[in-house]
Amino acid sequence: MKHFLLALQHALFALVIQLGLVLVIETASSGTRGQALGACIATLSLLVSGFVLGLRARRIAAEKATGEHTALLAGRSRLEVLSEVLRSGSDAVPWSAIFIAASLLALVGSAGYFTQIFAAVLPDSALDTGGMARAAFAADAIVLPALVLLSLGALLGAGSRAFTVLIALAATIVLALLSFGCAKLAEQTSYDVALVRAYTVALIAASALLVGAVISVARRRLAFVEQFLVALFASYALYFTAALGPKEWVSQANLPEEQVLLALVVAPVMGLLIALTVGGSFGFLLLGGGRFDAGLGYETSVALRYLQAGRRDRFIGKVTIISIVGVCLGVMSLIVVLSVMSGFEEDLKSKILGAHAHVVLEKTGDDFYEYSDVEARAQEVDGIQSAAAYVLGDGMISSDAGLSGTLVKGIDPLNTNAVAELRQNVDKGSLDHLLRPEEIPGARIKLELDPTNTSTRVDGALPIIREAKEVTGKVLPGIIIGRELSKTLHAYVGDTVKLVSPVSDEIGPMGPQPKLRRFRVAGVFYSGMYEYDAKFTYVEMKQAQTFFGKRDRASGVEIKVSDVDDTPRVVEELKRKVGGYPYKIKDWREMNKELFSALLLEKLAMFIILTFIILVASFNIVATLIMIVLEKGKEIAILKSIGASDASIMKVFVVQGLLVGVGGALLGLTGGVSICALIAKYGVELDQKVFYIERLPVVMSWGEIIAIAAAAVVISYLATIYPAITAAQLRPVEGLRDD
Repeated sequence: MKHFLLALQHALFALVIQLGLVLVIETASSGTRGQALGACIATLSLLVSGFVLGLRARRIAAEKATGEHTALLAGRSRLEVLSEVLRSGSDAVPWSAIFIAASLLALVGSAGYFTQIFAAVLPDSALDTGGMARAAFAADAIVLPALVLLSLGALLGAGSRAFTVLIALAATIVLALLSFGCAKLAEQTSYDVALVRAYTVALIAASALLVGAVISVARRRLAFVEQFLVALFASYALYFTAALGPKEWVSQANLPEEQVLLALVVAPVMGLLIALTVGGSFGFLLLGGGRFDAGLGYETSVALRYLQAGRRDRFIGKVTIISIVGVCLGVMSLIVVLSVMSGFEEDLKSKILGAHAHVVLEKTGDDFYEYSDVEARAQEVDGIQSAAAYVLGDGMISSDAGLSGTLVKGIDPLNTNAVAELRQNVDKGSLDHLLRPEEIPGARIKLELDPTNTSTRVDGALPIIREAKEVTGKVLPGIIIGRELSKTLHAYVGDTVKLVSPVSDEIGPMGPQPKLRRFRVAGVFYSGMYEYDAKFTYVEMKQAQTFFGKRDRASGVEIKVSDVDDTPRVVEELKRKVGGYPYKIKDWREMNKELFSALLLEKLAMFIILTFIILVASFNIVATLIMIVLEKGKEIAILKSIGASDASIMKVFVVQGLLVGVGGALLGLTGGVSICALIAKYGVELDQKVFYIERLPVVMSWGEIIAIAAAAVVISYLATIYPAITAAQLRPVEGLRDD
């Protein structure tokens, strides 16, 4: 009965927090943001309720502590005191009350989701489909997440010490200020948005490492609870800011809103927790002995000795080898897979940039008469290779054998730099035929019936023998079509096709009628992109202006830069040179952001999936080190009895884990790079009809390779913390008890 009343209190406490937060931010929109906020509110209320429950359990355990228990704690190391406090607090947590509270919240959440029991308290917008309260009730109705969050909050509360929350809040504020400063500093480093974001993330990670180290040094222990609270405070603050702030903040990620909000649920808290934990452990290892000690003298020799398998330790040696192989396989597979994906991305990027401009300048409205002046001003910008006006319009193209939609683009073949890639891609015919259509080879010889030929008749019918006769006529303007479009239309160089434009100023008996014009195929191009080869057609600029009724106007100006990676800087200078409204400037990243964002998500998903191989290997590292701790308890006790500090003992086992992680990472790096080099040199043939590419592309990015190796080392390092703490907590009297 006591636990039931306690569970009822904390279930009501969590519910009150949820209802209060929903009422406070009831002006937030429904839909994706409303659902995200509702789920976030539910998780926050469960954590807070569990934290308070843990604090109460800790207070009750402290009140029941006897003087004998206090005497037992006297003289122990800081790590032992922390372990005892955590153990006593967690043992005092009423787990049955947590389970009952989660069950009660599930019942209330189900009732709130399917009925209108809170209609008198909450606004209708919060209870409608997509509302915050409805999403919060849905989160409450699932027992398992509620149970996990309540338990996590209770453990954090039970492990809290004096001023834990205040220190965590202060550290969160410091981290927020450092992050804001890092973001401003990163903005001054480059015009490239992606590069600025990468610098920002790196600087924020460094700030989190520093904050974690400072917390551990200030608390003179491994302050896991404080670090966890800092990660939670910062993550919830970031999530509420993104969900309640302007939509532009979320749209800057160039990803769907639901994907951004989903990523903000996991990525910040996990990233900050890892960085804070690594920083905190570094701080304790360097200053945990009461003075600054960055040396690894005897610790390294002891670690190497422990890793060397003797006759009695052959099993441990085999497990160590398995751990190294696991890390090696994880790193190697990550390098190979991501390099192949980078190769496909680079191939796609080169084809897109080869077929289209790097930067496009357009004008609002349909009065772009001054395109020649804009071209001249654009050419003055440093880094621009070419600037050429173009006309673009939709149409239908047909032949005697087929019909297809097309994008008709008017270009200037005389602008050598602007059409250099297109000229190289034309594999049949010539781009120059757009200027001199009379040089286009004649239409294919057609076989026609000749009624005057009566050499062969069957029962007085027309002759079955057909004679070749070339059909001649007036000179038609030329058109360049793609290979796939050529196959669809069965039209080749010299054949006549018809272009139909839905935009026309011609008036017929039934009103405006489409404009139709005949063209002769002057060439067939192959870009390597199916979509481009099947949709795009090119005609001479003046022909396009006449066909689409643009007279002396253009659709925009295409710009190509000398260095593709320098595009952001060129865009900024071009904006200053040309001016703002009514001109709009977009670079190739912005024009293809959906495609490259999808590729980035695929690479991220593969990175996460394959990282599990390294995670599995890290569990082997944990098991190996724990077995060594159990096997070498006597040696550890002797080291501590002769004056080795807790930090020094931890260094021994951290070095062991790092040797396994670094060894596996180096082997995996060597193997992965070697495999990629072999694939790049000898190649893997692909069916071009299926993949539209001849060989398996491989592009090794040393930034990605270094990141993979660093991730393997960090995971291996994190795997050493628990066994190292276990070894440091071992008291000499326990290690020597049986001797």
